[in-house]
Amino acid sequence: MYITSDGLNWRGLLKGFPKATNLMQPLFEAFTNSLEAIDMRKEQGDDFSPYIHLDFYFNQTIENENDGLTRLSITDNGIGFDDDNFARLKVFKDDTKGYDNRGSGRIQLIHSFTTVTYESVFKQNDVYKFRKFVLSKADSFLQHNSIIRLDEEGNANNGAEIKTILSLADLRTRTDMKFFNDLTIQDIKEFLLDHYILYFCVNRNNLPQIIINYYHGSNRIATRDIRTADVPEVSHEDEIINVPMSKMSSDMKRIEVSDDNIEVKIKSYKLSQRQLKKNSVKVTCKGEVVDSVKVKLDCLPTDMQIDSSFFLFLLSSEYFDNRIGDSRDTLEILNKTEFKKRAKQYGMIQPQIVLDDLQEKLSNKAVEMYAEINEQKEIHAAQLNILKQTYMLSDEALDEADVNDSIEEILKKAYTYDAKLIAVRDAEYHSLLEELNMLDTCSSTYREDLQGLVAKMTAAIPIQDKESLARYVTHRRLVLDLMTKILDRETNSQNIEGCRNIDEKRLHYLLFTQHSDNVGNSDLWMLNEDYLYFKGVSDQPLNQIEIDGWKLFRDDVTDEEERYLSSLGENRRIKRPDILLFPSERKCIIVELKTPEVNLALHLDQIKKYAYLLRNFTSEMFTIDTFYGYLIGEALEPRDIRAADGDFKYDPKFNFMYLPSKRVVYENDSTGGQDGSLYMEVISYSEILKRAERRNEAFTLKLFPQKVEEEEQAVIEESKTKTEEVENALFK
Repeated sequence: MYITSDGLNWRGLLKGFPKATNLMQPLFEAFTNSLEAIDMRKEQGDDFSPYIHLDFYFNQTIENENDGLTRLSITDNGIGFDDDNFARLKVFKDDTKGYDNRGSGRIQLIHSFTTVTYESVFKQNDVYKFRKFVLSKADSFLQHNSIIRLDEEGNANNGAEIKTILSLADLRTRTDMKFFNDLTIQDIKEFLLDHYILYFCVNRNNLPQIIINYYHGSNRIATRDIRTADVPEVSHEDEIINVPMSKMSSDMKRIEVSDDNIEVKIKSYKLSQRQLKKNSVKVTCKGEVVDSVKVKLDCLPTDMQIDSSFFLFLLSSEYFDNRIGDSRDTLEILNKTEFKKRAKQYGMIQPQIVLDDLQEKLSNKAVEMYAEINEQKEIHAAQLNILKQTYMLSDEALDEADVNDSIEEILKKAYTYDAKLIAVRDAEYHSLLEELNMLDTCSSTYREDLQGLVAKMTAAIPIQDKESLARYVTHRRLVLDLMTKILDRETNSQNIEGCRNIDEKRLHYLLFTQHSDNVGNSDLWMLNEDYLYFKGVSDQPLNQIEIDGWKLFRDDVTDEEERYLSSLGENRRIKRPDILLFPSERKCIIVELKTPEVNLALHLDQIKKYAYLLRNFTSEMFTIDTFYGYLIGEALEPRDIRAADGDFKYDPKFNFMYLPSKRVVYENDSTGGQDGSLYMEVISYSEILKRAERRNEAFTLKLFPQKVEEEEQAVIEESKTKTEEVENALFK
C-alpha cells in the first residue's frame, strides 16, 4: 500500500531538495536515527543493553577485494517504528520527534539508494508488533505520488526482540559506488568517530554497543567496534562564549554589533597525535559535526604540537541547530566580507553572527583555558612585532595575518593592504600639488607659504615611508661599519680557528652578492650611486650572462676564434669577472676584487683581458668599445703599479692609481669595427670606504641637519640590536 500526502507533489518536491555533498550523509542519517531510537526507548523506562550494528555487504574480486557494495544494513534495538513514529514518518518535514529534527533525513536516503527497507519489531500498548515498509523515489512510487510503501504490519511473537533493521540497497550513482567500494572498515570507524565525536564524548561512559562488519557475500571478512577507549576524555567541559550578533547599518555601509549575543558552548580536548592529526575546531549541530563551517584558531597553528599533543574544540549552540539546512550537512556562517557583500546584493540581511567574531571569541577563550596556547600566542605576537619593526608594517596591515601564515604569506598580506592605500595617498598628494599652482614666488609671503605646503606634504607621507627613509640611512651606516670590521678582521666568522681566509668572498658579497643579477639590491653605491641603476651580474661565466633575455657572448665564432678561446688548455668562454655592469649602449664597467693581502700590481692585466674578450666576442646587440675598470684590494704600492705598467698615474690627493686610456684591440677587421678604450683605477678598500663614508655623511646631514652625533649613534646601536633580534627570531 502506497502512502500519499495530501497537497504534496513528490516528483516536483524532490527536485527542490538537493542531495548532500557529503557522500557519507545517508549512513550518518541512519546512524543518527538509531541513536535517537535508543534514547527514546531509554526515556520510556525500558531496561535493555543498547546496540547498533552496521553490516556492509560487498561483491568480491578474484583477489578477494571489494567489488561493489550490494547492501548496507543498520540494525538497532531502539524504540522501533511504533504507531507514533510511523505516523511522523508519513508526514513530510514532521519535526515533532524532537532532537531538533526537520523530518527531511529520509530524503537523503532515497537520493543515494534505490530502495530503503525497514523491518521493525516494537511494542504497542504492551503488545509486540511488526512493521515492514519501503522508501524509494523510483517511478513506480512517484506514479502513486508517494515515496513510502507499507508492505506488511501485524502482531509479532510475544517476547520477540525489539529491533529495527534498515536495509539500503543499490547505490544510484557511479560516484557513490566508487566511494563506498574504496572505503576500508577502518575508514568507516574513523568517519563515525569524527562525525559523532560530540555525542561520543558526552556519552563516553554510557555508549551503546557499536559494531561494524564487512562481508563478501555471506562471509564476514572484517569487524571493528567503537568502545569507550576510542573516545577521548574531555579536558575542559561546558566553557561558554557569547558571540555578538551583527547587522548592517541603516546606510548599508558598515557592519554594526547588535545588543543580542549567541551563547556557544565549548568542549575541548588535549589529545595525543595518535588520536588527533592536527589542531581542530568542529562546529556541531544536534550532536553531529558539520564540516561545511571552517573555524580557525587565531592563537595556535594547525600543525603545531604542544607536549606531543593536539587540541580539539567542539562548539555547540541552539543557534547552530536552528540554522542547519535541509541537506542536513550544511550550516552557513558568513565572514564579515561575505556578510557585507550579501547584504548589498539583496538590499538587506537578517542579524546573525559572523565567522570573524566567532573565531576571535573562541581564540580568546582558548588562551584562557590553556596556558600553553597562551604562550604560543605571545610568541606569534612577538614574531609579528619583529616583522612590523623590520619591514615598517602598520598594525592595520597585519590585521589579516594568520597564525598559520608563513613569513612570506604575512608580508604578502601586509603589502596587499598597503597597496590599497596607494590610491588614497596619491589623491592626497594630487590635492596638495594643486596648491603648488597657487604659490607666487614674487609674493612677500612666498617663503612662509612654501614652508606651510611642505609641512602639509610631509604630514601626508605615511609614517612607514618616513621610517623606511631612516632605515635606508641606517642600512648604509651598518654596511660601512661591517666593511670596517672585515678589513680589521674583527667579525666572528673571520676568527674561527682552522678556517681558510675568504675575505675576498666576504667583501664581494658585501658589495654585490655572488651569482646574482639584482644590482638594485646590492651596495655598489659605495663605488658610485649611479651603479645601482645599471644592469649587471656578479660572478657569472661570460658565456652564461644574459641581459634582458639576450645572451651577451656570441656563439657564432670563426675557426681561428674557436682556436683562441680554447688555446693553452684554457676555456676562455667561462671566465668569471667579479662584477660586470652595463650602464648604456657600448659601455661596460668591470670590477675585480682581491683578498686584502694580495699585491694588486700582480693582477693589472686581468681587467685588460676581460675587456679584450668583451670587445671581440660579445654579440652584435651588445657591441662594447668603452670600458671602465676597477681593481680593488688593500695591498696597493704605487711604485709596484708603475713598475708593472708605466702608463698608470698616481693621485696623491685621493690616494689611487689610474690609467687614463688603454687601447683594447679589436681583431676582426672584416666587420669594420674599431679598437676600444679602457679607463682603469687601482684603489684600496680603505679608500673606497672613506669615500663612501663622506657621501653617506653628507646625505645624512642633509636629511637630518639637527641630529647630533649621540642621537645618530643611538639609532645605529638600536638598529644593530633589532637586526640581531630579527635574525634570532626568524632564522634560529
